[in-house]
Amino acid sequence: MGSNLTFLNNTWFWPVLICWLILLLVFCWKEWTQSGEKRLILKIFLAFLAVSSLALIALKPAIPKEIKEGSYLIITENFKQKQLDSLKKEYRKIKVIDYRKSEVLPGLESSKEIFVLGSGIKDYDLWQFKNLPVTYLPGETASGIIKLNYKRQNQVGDKLEVRGEFLAPKPENRLVLEDAGGISVDSIVFPLEENTNFKLSSDLKVEGNYVFSLTEKDSLGEILNRNPLPVKVDKEENLRILILNSYPTFEIKYLKNFLAESGHELVVKNRITTGRFKFEFFNTERVSIGRLKESNLEDFELLIVDTGAIRNLSSAERNVLQNSVREAGLGFLILGKANILNGLGDFSVFEPQRVSATEAVLDDLPGIIVSRQPYQLKKEFGLEEIQRSNSAVLSAYKRLGQGRIGTTLLENTWQLQLEGKQEAYQQIWAELLGQLSKRELVTTDWHPETEFAFKDEPFEFQIRSSIENPRVRDENNYLIPLKQDLNNSELWTGKTYPLETGWQELSIEQDTTSGFNYFVHKSDDWQALKSYQSLQENSRFFSQQIVEEESVKMPVAINPLWFFGLFLIGMGGLWLEPKL
Repeated sequence: MGSNLTFLNNTWFWPVLICWLILLLVFCWKEWTQSGEKRLILKIFLAFLAVSSLALIALKPAIPKEIKEGSYLIITENFKQKQLDSLKKEYRKIKVIDYRKSEVLPGLESSKEIFVLGSGIKDYDLWQFKNLPVTYLPGETASGIIKLNYKRQNQVGDKLEVRGEFLAPKPENRLVLEDAGGISVDSIVFPLEENTNFKLSSDLKVEGNYVFSLTEKDSLGEILNRNPLPVKVDKEENLRILILNSYPTFEIKYLKNFLAESGHELVVKNRITTGRFKFEFFNTERVSIGRLKESNLEDFELLIVDTGAIRNLSSAERNVLQNSVREAGLGFLILGKANILNGLGDFSVFEPQRVSATEAVLDDLPGIIVSRQPYQLKKEFGLEEIQRSNSAVLSAYKRLGQGRIGTTLLENTWQLQLEGKQEAYQQIWAELLGQLSKRELVTTDWHPETEFAFKDEPFEFQIRSSIENPRVRDENNYLIPLKQDLNNSELWTGKTYPLETGWQELSIEQDTTSGFNYFVHKSDDWQALKSYQSLQENSRFFSQQIVEEESVKMPVAINPLWFFGLFLIGMGGLWLEPKL
């Protein structure tokens, strides 16, 4: 017990110790002068007992004990009433907390057992339940949109495609995509009460920040539910692209036609035999491109090269290409066989891992089957994902100085066009081009870490900035604290709590032109989606919980009556001793 003994009033330890010593000396001197050595040891012991008892009462000594305050039942959105009634019947003294009304949770560290009912705890509060004995009982998921995927950042001329899944729709009800003016641009009618995958689309013709809507209506046209859909539309930018091809393929044939039809300036250098090439030009004047030099690469935003063409480059061309990526920000996309990615010398920046699958359904294209090589990219530091299928990364890039080097393990995507899935084909390549092409020289690059921003809830973001110690302010000019990455001095993360709904803006104090717009939703927007995502996250979190076997111990004060009793014994003994 000695090593675990603590004092609750430890700030008074030294003053009490000094008083204890003084009183003990006074008692000892008194007994020595009044009765000499007669029973002196007994009286000193009784005095020590009495004075020490007073000191312990003042210091409140405590020993660690297991504290179990009982069971907690936490109610969240969409809980099942039967589960609540059953638990109340089983645990008569269980403490009920309504998380819907107050998100402030009491100290739960010493609980015997915790039950969480419903959609679950919000992700930014889950840390409070780490290593606690929690039983999660999922609730009902409300009817509505539970999965949603669309491109938030677009260009003029793009087609906005909204895909998702609607849970338990009512037959004959409609889901309508409305533009910023409330005009219906696309819709579907639900045929059954089963989960329905949907796709709605609209052309984007004017740049700006818009709020589309996904609206559920009944068969009579009455609005049942409406959720905002923020969309950014930037001005259209045509890229200047160079393709180096070691041998003709259907992939390159369809790709160059797609790029040309999209208005991009395109130069294709096809290798016919050793030392002989055929050139093609689309939407641009004919230019002479022999060996790669910085002078003939500086006008291009993106270079698409297959692995065979990379191997055929001279060492001087390799150095030129690497410098153009690093210094000028040239985008570089590698196509070809995945098993050769490790044999490209300085361009071997990806590590493919062999798998058995040869087909995939991309997360951004549910229901669309795409051919893939039997590989996936190893997740490692610096790898930034572009396209993935479940946990498998199929397209990604790494930063090299100002530019980006990317690759994709998708193959034979041209077959999508033959199957009449032109939109899926366009989306795949638009994502690759958009992520890899040369960036405008900007001091700050913003990336939201939170999918949806809600009023009074944390919104996390990440910035890459060449500005030393950037200072970020919100729309109310409040300064937002930033945390710098340990490995990358230009990478910072921040968190803010939006006070207003609608479009909001973050800005860099040192560069007011580097602003970032984001949309803040009302707390009652996207209820079904939030409920479904929360349920999934809570199920995942609590299923992975590892509760430590060692129980939590907390210091508990020893009952002061014990010390008061010892004090009475000591003082009573000193009073009684002369009378014996």
